[in-house]
Amino acid sequence: MLNYRNTTVSFFFLVLILIVFGAAGIMLFSLVAILYISLLALGSARIQMNFYLKSINRGSPDKAKVALTFDDGPDEKTTSEILNVLEKHQIKAVFFCIGNKIEINKHILKRISDNGHLVGNHSWSHAFLFDFFPPGKMILEIKKTDAIIEKVTGKQVNIFRPPYGVTNPFLSRAIKKTRHTVIGWSLRTLDTTQKSEKVLEKLERQLKNGDIILFHDTQQETVRLLDKAIMVIKNKGLEIVRLDELVTIN
Repeated sequence: MLNYRNTTVSFFFLVLILIVFGAAGIMLFSLVAILYISLLALGSARIQMNFYLKSINRGSPDKAKVALTFDDGPDEKTTSEILNVLEKHQIKAVFFCIGNKIEINKHILKRISDNGHLVGNHSWSHAFLFDFFPPGKMILEIKKTDAIIEKVTGKQVNIFRPPYGVTNPFLSRAIKKTRHTVIGWSLRTLDTTQKSEKVLEKLERQLKNGDIILFHDTQQETVRLLDKAIMVIKNKGLEIVRLDELVTIN
């Protein structure tokens, strides 16, 4: 199984073999080190690998169901508009919310919860350098966000999505303490960088049973395309369900 522990043990075992058998040339060491660092970087960038920690990234391929997830809100304007679209179609989703945005948009978070959507933790700051925070600081951010979500909604939070979907040993240690279920995705729409036509083409081309679909409720482009995206999904014979109907969340 390719994960952080097995990769690290294998790396040091290989280095030991090279030393014992006198094959410890600089070039060979460099190649082994580059391979090791490359695997660490790939495992960090791809949450679906479960390299540093276990995450849920898709549902069963045997059931014609998918789930919608929205990151980085709540936003006063775009989250409200997305909620309107979801309400029109009677669809429930999950919103991974940032704590400092909740602080200024409590009424939006309450509407998310009152409308029957799931609320997930997406850190307090979503800082660019979040991945370099020590575990203790990550834990503080996660717990602070949990607290404000519970205060506003009256519900406890047990799901977490890492900022940018990046994982590392620091986050692994933090999650062991907070005991959240980590949620990734199987289909990234790229709605933050692509125009509606490209996003819809990607959905049409790549959508599969069990997909956990990543959108952002901070993008006006997402508001514009969501109606059509829902129709694309339904036209492919897939039912849109809430995340906890697609996968088991502890």
